[in-house]
Amino acid sequence: MSAAPEVIDLAALAGACATRDIVGDGAAAACSRTRIRGASQLTSALGAARLACFPTDTVYGVGGLCRPPAMEALLAAKGRDPEKPLQVIFPTLPALLTVLEPPGRLADALCRLLPGQVTLVVPYPEGFDGPPPGRDAAGSPTLGVRVPRWPSGAVAMSWIGTPLVASSANPSGDRPARHLSEVDPGLAAACDLFLDGGELPGTASTVVDMSAYTDHARWRVLRAGALDVAAVAAALGGPPDCGTFSST
Repeated sequence: MSAAPEVIDLAALAGACATRDIVGDGAAAACSRTRIRGASQLTSALGAARLACFPTDTVYGVGGLCRPPAMEALLAAKGRDPEKPLQVIFPTLPALLTVLEPPGRLADALCRLLPGQVTLVVPYPEGFDGPPPGRDAAGSPTLGVRVPRWPSGAVAMSWIGTPLVASSANPSGDRPARHLSEVDPGLAAACDLFLDGGELPGTASTVVDMSAYTDHARWRVLRAGALDVAAVAAALGGPPDCGTFSST
């Protein structure tokens, strides 16, 4: 008989450190210790898991540490074409910037949009050992990246020091999972770790193609979602390339 999957309550793990209202040196020191212990526990659990189900700031995802075993397990669980890109979720904006090392214009745009309810398609970072790349119109490699604005019930996810490879915890075209109980049963059966972040908003992230932003300051929406297109435009200071907008 296989072992029961591990479930970690992220709100309980973070305790009072889930809020920013930490008053006093003693409380700050206690939260520092909580973060260190929590980061160790989550990284260890994710490293031991075949696949994990976890929250973001939009919907639940499935995946694991950004390493080949998790990528292979994720592709198998979703029956996904190995050439179809997976996204990478970074715990914090500094973690993403360290890996991407984006040039100035793109770095500024990333800092305007992240953390937030968007997936940004950017040029694939040189030397990054991540999932197979997507391709832009010119055939250059791309990577979909996220830095969620972690809700209080999932703030412990920001303590993980390693990016996660991920896909949505539902078959393509099905309703996204707002809660662990709504995760697709087939995908749930493939997971041996569940990170419970409570109920989420339930609308998938907006996907924005930034692959041409460095050279031309152009961007386009590939999928409408949780972040309104007007908010993206306001952050980037201009309208999208509307000729390639898709709401699907």
